[in-house]
Amino acid sequence: MSLVGRKEGDGFPAGVRFKQTERTDQATYHVYGGPSRRAALEFLRGAHVKDELVYNIVETPEGNFGRDLVYLFHEADGELIELGERPQSRSPSPSGTRCAWCGFFVVPYKLPINEENENVGSVSLILTYTELAVLVKTGGGLHCGACSMLQCAVCSGITQTGGTALATVCRACGGKLAVQTVIGPVERAGASGRPDAEQMVTLPPDPDGDELWGMAPLRLPWSIDVARFFGQSTLPYVWPGDARHTGYIGSGEQAQALLRASWTKVFLHHPNPEVVLGCLRSAPPDGMLTLSSLADLLASPTAEPRVKEEASRVLWQLSDGSVGYTLNILLSRGILTSGYDTHSVHQALGHLRTACPQSRRAWFEEQLARSEDD
Repeated sequence: MSLVGRKEGDGFPAGVRFKQTERTDQATYHVYGGPSRRAALEFLRGAHVKDELVYNIVETPEGNFGRDLVYLFHEADGELIELGERPQSRSPSPSGTRCAWCGFFVVPYKLPINEENENVGSVSLILTYTELAVLVKTGGGLHCGACSMLQCAVCSGITQTGGTALATVCRACGGKLAVQTVIGPVERAGASGRPDAEQMVTLPPDPDGDELWGMAPLRLPWSIDVARFFGQSTLPYVWPGDARHTGYIGSGEQAQALLRASWTKVFLHHPNPEVVLGCLRSAPPDGMLTLSSLADLLASPTAEPRVKEEASRVLWQLSDGSVGYTLNILLSRGILTSGYDTHSVHQALGHLRTACPQSRRAWFEEQLARSEDD
């Protein structure tokens, strides 16, 4: 029976009640209310989440608590509380995407794209037992080459003491297991698509550790008046207590220019589309320091179409050099690949083509057609 729509008395701990379901482009949130942390955790332990990007959230006077595919956690800062239990069946149910024993979705281990890897079947991934244990934290698992069963890391016994010795054995047929993988760009972690109880969100760090915006997690209000923020005579440091950041930024007029670029990049990565639109309209990217974040936005798999349309209009207001630089990022023309998936890049180019002024269309198509060595 679905948890959504059930009422107090239908198996919920005392005081826990269903409030609403919220859906964003990124995820689905089933929101409940509860009297305490204890009641919330009791409820969440039995409210199994078997799919990616689905969250059960219980709002209480002691804070909000949630459960996803893998963990129970504190919503305000994402702090993990405990690994979610997975009830197991005695007989397996074959599936191409779910664990045969518990029915939970198995998140594939993502392998980076390169010239040698053309399909998943051509890749053989060997992990140490320590690395196998990481699959528990990511919702990953293994598949059997003999019977094609999927077996999540939890049902493989990896969480048990000494369990890793049996982790690569299929429970159904005794065959040898391999890590379930998929080939594609490693995606950047995104902030939650909804505010927490304090109307705040936490931006995860940039994988590359960008000193301007992504060197560490950043906690921000969900709603921000971007125009008013940039109207301040002196912009604040992004991480005022971090010597590496403040040392990199420095002080004086040059520091203020860097801070403007920093906050522009921060706001372009904000999960609230109104904040992003506010940034595009009142403090649009206008130089090399911020164009990579504009490319991130254009290629984002979760940004709303209206946001990407505005981002496209902003880009076409810049010089050919700036547009060309952004295209190079989108198309991974450089030493480092961008990590964007092909579908998202295709959509980004579609938005740019639609917004492209007639006078620059021939030039735009020439840029798309040229090789990396041109």
